[in-house]
Amino acid sequence: IIITRVFLLTTSVHCFNWIFTNYALLDLPLHSIWTWLFSLLVVEFTYYWTHRALHEFNILWAAHQFHHMAEDVNITTTIRDSVVDLFIYAVFPLPLALLVPPPCLMVHIQFSLIYQVWLHNSVVGNLGFLEYVINTPRQHRVHHGKNPYCIDKNYGALIMIWDRMFGTHQTEKEKILYGVVSPTPKTYDSMILQFGYYRDVWRKFCKVEGFWNKMWALFKGPGWAPGKPRLGDIKDVPEVDYSQPKYSHDPYIADWKKVYIAYHSIVVVLGFYLLGEHPYLRFSPEKGMIAILYVVYLLTSFGAVFDNRSWVAPLEISRCLAYFLFDYFLIYSVQWPIGPGQHLLLDILMWTTRAAHLVSVMFWLGYCFRQRTGTESADTDSQEYAVVGKGVKDMESET
Repeated sequence: IIITRVFLLTTSVHCFNWIFTNYALLDLPLHSIWTWLFSLLVVEFTYYWTHRALHEFNILWAAHQFHHMAEDVNITTTIRDSVVDLFIYAVFPLPLALLVPPPCLMVHIQFSLIYQVWLHNSVVGNLGFLEYVINTPRQHRVHHGKNPYCIDKNYGALIMIWDRMFGTHQTEKEKILYGVVSPTPKTYDSMILQFGYYRDVWRKFCKVEGFWNKMWALFKGPGWAPGKPRLGDIKDVPEVDYSQPKYSHDPYIADWKKVYIAYHSIVVVLGFYLLGEHPYLRFSPEKGMIAILYVVYLLTSFGAVFDNRSWVAPLEISRCLAYFLFDYFLIYSVQWPIGPGQHLLLDILMWTTRAAHLVSVMFWLGYCFRQRTGTESADTDSQEYAVVGKGVKDMESET
């Protein structure tokens, strides 16, 4: 997600500059306070309608629902976005470059994103008169609730003016349960979590009859069905059950899996921190795409480990082997602009990582062998049990 954000930010800067340079309708002075105030208002206005569209169009909700699957509202929820969601947020503001200088736009767009970090918490309470103007954690908690009174409310980022003007503002009332109304996929596979809802959209599209109903299955709300209002009937949203477990998917995960995933995750974070500072990757779209694909591969494999998939061993073996190719082309063959002492530290770190991946390959090979042996033993036991059972039945029939 972070790599995608960086890629989209770079692309947005170029697009804003190109549109403004060639097609600007206004020539607002960059150093005027009124230009900056106008920029703030139009950026927030665009964000409001973009965010609202993500909730009110089923095909767009398929991208945004990953953010709302979070059953806690904390700082990590801020960065829980799908790749398509980020792309939509990057594309919708592009026409603003017809009216506002790109530096103003980029400052306000990035400030809006940073501001939303603190909105995702369950600690800050009522901030009084400030809640009439700016967005606050208390108001944003409503947006993440699956209580009927919380559905499709409070879309603003920095200010709450547009919600109050367009009738989507809602204050916090009874206790809120967070998450989505539809069942959350019981998996840790990030690909299923990010893109699985598109399958539901497709099934709904195929199920309804008639051209316009098929179009409405895409471009009306997630709760729409033939004969219902555009956004669905709010009466269809079930009342929350406070007696149910907090998390819809909370399986037992062995400690060794947690340690294993934690180690390899730290390796990835450190690796991309180092690579992110290197011009070899920073200014190479091809290398950046390789890095993104490897991370997708890695997250899918990690999800399989936690989900106890039957094919987790071959997947992890192939992932660990793929690491060596990734290592060779993006790390080993790169000239690092660092001192001799830092080279020694980098070599120790990298050879430790390589050894860990090699050990991981051997571990999963042993895991495969153990699983196969265990299966064969179980099959043998079953066959012996069947033979004994048949003998007992024969004796009983003779008797």
